[in-house]
Amino acid sequence: MRFSLILSTKHRVQELKRFLESLAAQTCADFELILIDQNADDRLAELVKFYSQKFPIIHIKQPSPGLSRARNQGLQHVKGELFGFPDDDCIYPPDFLAKVSQFFNRDLAWGGLIINVLDLESDKEAMLHSPESAGVVDYDKGWIVGMTAALFYRGEFAKVQFDENMGPGTPWAGAEDVDYLYSCLDAGAKTYFDPEIVIRHPTPTKLYSISQSIKREYNHGRGAGFLMRKCKFPLSKVLWLMTNPLIYTPIFIFQGRVRAAICFPGISLGRAQGYFGSWKMPQKALLQVLKHN
Repeated sequence: MRFSLILSTKHRVQELKRFLESLAAQTCADFELILIDQNADDRLAELVKFYSQKFPIIHIKQPSPGLSRARNQGLQHVKGELFGFPDDDCIYPPDFLAKVSQFFNRDLAWGGLIINVLDLESDKEAMLHSPESAGVVDYDKGWIVGMTAALFYRGEFAKVQFDENMGPGTPWAGAEDVDYLYSCLDAGAKTYFDPEIVIRHPTPTKLYSISQSIKREYNHGRGAGFLMRKCKFPLSKVLWLMTNPLIYTPIFIFQGRVRAAICFPGISLGRAQGYFGSWKMPQKALLQVLKHN
């Protein structure tokens, strides 16, 4: 089965080179890369020229900001039977695309597959706080495992678009992946999570400084809060999702995972601010939001 891989990138060169090398080593060579280049300069020209000799690359320049906008542009060029959204700093193991193809070939009923994301240097979860079991993905499970680089869908769902008001480059800089997953579920894409099929990705707490990690998780929390409001989550669920990260703070400290633990309060704060829009929201407007739920 042919893959269309949509990758948006900005600033990174060495990380992208590492990913392109992993693509060149795939045992399944039936794929094309749709590269959305958001750099204002031509820093990727040599990489594109070199790897275009190894596999097809559709190189699209889009210096305007917005990751969701870039991915939507890439979706317009999907021709493969399957498509996905690799990050520019992830790595595909050599048999990865072959395993994804085998999954979709085994059962035509599945419209989507979510795989697992492990650390670059160990077999520990890179994105999930703890291992998640295999199974059908509904809206609750999708909230946990919905990571853009882990999503793969049949080509018929390429018509589903990202919300361009969400994601990096917008005030709601996170949860665009979960929102996209929800849109695919709404479009009828029966989706499965298989933690045994994996890619490699830097663990964020290793990649960023403490202050950068806190800011990152806060911004992602804002996006999640925005999504809760957009999807009209029940108030009970909103309050749970706002306070739940705080429960993990002492647990992670006890486990010695302090760098991760100190990010949880920022997640809660971001979710609250994203849901209510602003702490400066007038009391009357706040009461209307609560009444609506």
